Amino acid sequence: MGTWRSRFESLVVTAVRRHLEVDLLADLEGVDATDVRAITRLYQVLDRRPVYSNALDHIVQAVDQHYSRASPKPLTRRLLASLLDETGGHFEELGRAQEAAQCHRIAAELAPDGPDRTILYLLSAIHGEQELYTLGSLTVDAVLRALLHEVGRSGRKIGRARILAAVAYAAHSTGNIERLRTAVELLAAAADTPGYQALATFYRSRLLIAGDRVDEGLAMQREFSRAAAEVGPKDRAHQMVALALESVTPHDSAMAQASEAALRGDHVAASGWYGQSAEETPAGPFRATMRLHAEAARVQGALLPSPAALRQCLSRLCADNVFAARTITDVELVLTGLLMRAVDLHEAGRDAQIVAEVADFLGEFRGGTAVGRPQECGAYDTDARADMTLVDFLARTTAPVTPAEIAAGLPAHHVVWVHVTGAEVGEHYLTVVTLRPSDPDPLVRRTHISMADGKALAQCLDEDSEDAPAEAVRRISDLFFADIGPDAAGTRILVVPDSVTWAMPWNELAPRGAADLTISMSAAAALRSRPARAAVVPRVIGIFDEVELAGSRLEAQALDRLDAQGHIRFTRVHSLAELRDALEAAPYDILTISVHGTESDGFEYRMLLPDGPSSPAALLRLGLPEVVVLGCCWSAKSTERADTTAAALSCLVAGASQVVGGLWAIDDELAGRLLADTYDRHLRRGVPLSQALRQAHLALPPDLRPGAAGLAVIGRG
Repeated sequence: MGTWRSRFESLVVTAVRRHLEVDLLADLEGVDATDVRAITRLYQVLDRRPVYSNALDHIVQAVDQHYSRASPKPLTRRLLASLLDETGGHFEELGRAQEAAQCHRIAAELAPDGPDRTILYLLSAIHGEQELYTLGSLTVDAVLRALLHEVGRSGRKIGRARILAAVAYAAHSTGNIERLRTAVELLAAAADTPGYQALATFYRSRLLIAGDRVDEGLAMQREFSRAAAEVGPKDRAHQMVALALESVTPHDSAMAQASEAALRGDHVAASGWYGQSAEETPAGPFRATMRLHAEAARVQGALLPSPAALRQCLSRLCADNVFAARTITDVELVLTGLLMRAVDLHEAGRDAQIVAEVADFLGEFRGGTAVGRPQECGAYDTDARADMTLVDFLARTTAPVTPAEIAAGLPAHHVVWVHVTGAEVGEHYLTVVTLRPSDPDPLVRRTHISMADGKALAQCLDEDSEDAPAEAVRRISDLFFADIGPDAAGTRILVVPDSVTWAMPWNELAPRGAADLTISMSAAAALRSRPARAAVVPRVIGIFDEVELAGSRLEAQALDRLDAQGHIRFTRVHSLAELRDALEAAPYDILTISVHGTESDGFEYRMLLPDGPSSPAALLRLGLPEVVVLGCCWSAKSTERADTTAAALSCLVAGASQVVGGLWAIDDELAGRLLADTYDRHLRRGVPLSQALRQAHLALPPDLRPGAAGLAVIGRG
């Protein structure tokens, strides 16, 4: 790959210098890398379908924050311009002409010389003096996205086939299948010589192989080889075709050997060669991906015969920072395979502790690893930078915790991991791991999900659970908590759900005698969080929408009463600026925010504060107390992508230990009623928060409880 890369780079740089008469590679050395990464992160928002209006607003606001700074560097300007131009097109589709005009106006100011010169800048960026994967997968992805957008509106002087071939090469060499697929489709349409047509065939073969259609991919690879042999030196794509042809001929690099071994199903060789490739690659996402492939081969080849072998596998993954691969490949798929292997070993008579270790490691990947690692507030000075900081937190790999460590750190809790696997109807399994207090040996159950179980599970998910039949709730409760028992009086439960089961009516599902139930991304995250301290007279601060939300008024009135009775010291604020000033001026024990929340995912999620919409980034910039109550719809939802976070998780990252959040859209008056009772029990009677919420939930009339179950405590139990 290095020879191909260096020769191709010389072609691109020569073209850039000829057209621009500057040495762009030297110019790009001064780029603010942090700003580039933060801005390019916004491109991923456009990949979410459908693209919601809130997401587009988020892009414009984040770009405005950066654009207001001193003149950005050339690469930053070009990326901003391309991003805004594409965003403007989406606004036009929504019929929002004013926002579209704003986007196009700022884009034109950032790049007044048009798309042709932008293309040359972007090409220079991805063909610098380093291997592409050292630039960071998000940055490369954004440059490719921008190139694909700009080539569609470029002038006749730009050879589209040549540009698309460059994009396809960069996407292929960084494992970016999504961009490769788009580039190949466009390249096939733009190919104006036999050489470019052959390149389109070559990259189609790569897509087929990546999609596990190996036989079809190899057949197309042979078709490419035949076509490549007929491409003459006068063809503009001749050199690129020759280099592509060289890449499919057998050679002895570790990566090539690994790929060939994987294609022929030799898992032993594949694991060894991928492992060697990881050792030869600099630390970063690409090295993490090679390590993940090595361990995936061990799982597929049944090369992990014991709990000790699985622990060695986890150690290797941690050593190469496997979570950094989340922007390149499906990490969760491989970790799920490890979990199933651990369960297989347990069912064959081995100890169950390794099952809990792998299950919690999966939880760490889903977001737990971001908790308990406070960052200086400067990393959150804009929404885009805050989002990027959290991506970095999610990419940090942590050491697995043992059941003994969990039992010692959470001695009063039953810890329950819930995981659903299976891709086909009728082939789903539920794996439940239960760690009992002061007992390092967990109980493990893997149950086939019958049609009746599957129907009940679907009825108990998200907002649909409010209408779930009582029988469905009982069935799922029995499946989840069979190892605790239906009447375990005083039981405290910490649940680590997977992404499928995160948004469920947990206080309805909990065993009847349970004292409280808290959900967490992982047990390790709960252990890293500081316990919430009990104050003699708690200081509470809140911001409320008392105009539109009856429930918000109920919360504020309850806190006013507690303040008048001397149980708390209550401060009410009316804007984000007031909230920030108050938190800087004095310490508080509880922050409550009771406003509308939007359904959007990630940092385009909005809390509709009285002084205007706000992203979760605003919470990261505050000095948060240990307890945060978000009376906002969807504030604790499970995010749809592995590389983003919800508002509740942002609060935990910012230092809170417990967050009450909305798993879906719940009735605001009912939520206000539930929280008002929770405050009374917690702040007047001294009942711990998670127990107070459960008691308040059970005190509701039975017909109202399902509608209130969308509020849950997240974090440390």
